[in-house]
Amino acid sequence: MRKNFNIYFRLLAERHFLILILTILVGQMASAFLLLSLVTSVFLKTGSDFGVSGVILSLSMPALFLMALAGLISDIFDRKKIILVTNIFISVVVLGILLSIDKVFASISLSFLYFAGNSFFFPAVSAATAQLVSKNKLIYANSIFFLAMAGGQVLGFFLAAVVQFFAGNLVLLYISESLLLVCIALPLLLPGLPPRKNDKGTLIITLREIWKFFIYIFSAKTIWFYFLVLASAQGIIAFGATIAPGFFDKEIGLSIVKSPLFLFPAVAVGVTAAALFAHRASRRESLMVVLGWGIIGLGTTIVGVAVRMPFNFQILRAISFVYFIISAFGIIFIMIAARTILQKRVSHHFQGTVFGANFVVSSFLASLASPAAAGAVAFFDYSNVLIVGGIVFMIAALFVGLLLKRWKF
Repeated sequence: MRKNFNIYFRLLAERHFLILILTILVGQMASAFLLLSLVTSVFLKTGSDFGVSGVILSLSMPALFLMALAGLISDIFDRKKIILVTNIFISVVVLGILLSIDKVFASISLSFLYFAGNSFFFPAVSAATAQLVSKNKLIYANSIFFLAMAGGQVLGFFLAAVVQFFAGNLVLLYISESLLLVCIALPLLLPGLPPRKNDKGTLIITLREIWKFFIYIFSAKTIWFYFLVLASAQGIIAFGATIAPGFFDKEIGLSIVKSPLFLFPAVAVGVTAAALFAHRASRRESLMVVLGWGIIGLGTTIVGVAVRMPFNFQILRAISFVYFIISAFGIIFIMIAARTILQKRVSHHFQGTVFGANFVVSSFLASLASPAAAGAVAFFDYSNVLIVGGIVFMIAALFVGLLLKRWKF
């Protein structure tokens, strides 16, 4: 255990990797402050899961249309410059939201632009990680990567919930803008991160090379399996995020303002545990997927059954708190496993394209999962949705377990 922790510390002691991780962490916190402001405003005005679904769709739709292009760009141009330009662009967008805070349509349109700009950030940082870390340390680097991604979101949402409770939504936007200014300064300290060194080929040759490699990697069943596993994680998150406000309000008696203070500490524990435990199962990433889906399924089913029981709010909150810990653990475990395999099997020269395509599929699944969640809750109660969803996850875990023997991966 001590040896593994030393590897984490050595990675973070590498200056350029640390700067990249800090850029991701602070950027996710900025997005969390902005997103909580949007979600809270919509739910308070509509009181509907469909309203929240609309916000989720506004996050996923830009990526659906732009991520493929963003991934391709990150495999052609210097990834440091892409990160820097993206952060400048979205900081200008948040400034525009601040200046048009009283104009609802303008704010929503600018929010769409924010997440459109953010679409170019993720393929670049995903591919840049593999440039800064050797392959034998990827499982540790990805644990830190997801800890920064999810940890930035969780910490951002938690702090935003506290600030919102005492100061209101407008202050969240000022903090988001301040954090984005930090995200502009940090990448300036990175070295150049071109996808190819001394590449004298033309753009057409580069594009042809990327296309041939992209077709080749998807002829390998292991790669497309983990590609779909990683993409499915966003669909799971979108489904949960859509029904969460209503679940808290109607089933366990927590308002939209108070529920983040309850939720995000539990998620933080789960995310941290998954990031620190991932290296123990790193030799068999497929087992990590089985374990992740299995515990999510079991926990979801238990919560669904508990909601049907004549428990008071205190007991339901205790059960839900434990559930959010294990669910966060499971989803991060799955994402670390899938991302690590993709980075091991795909050269960093082409990872921008691969992760860009993955974000497109992720956004498509999220755009389906979010309205499906709102519709399911509208026709059925939360208990039935959770029980059926939990059973589906456990069946998926069993299916992957059977594939382990047949495919031997």
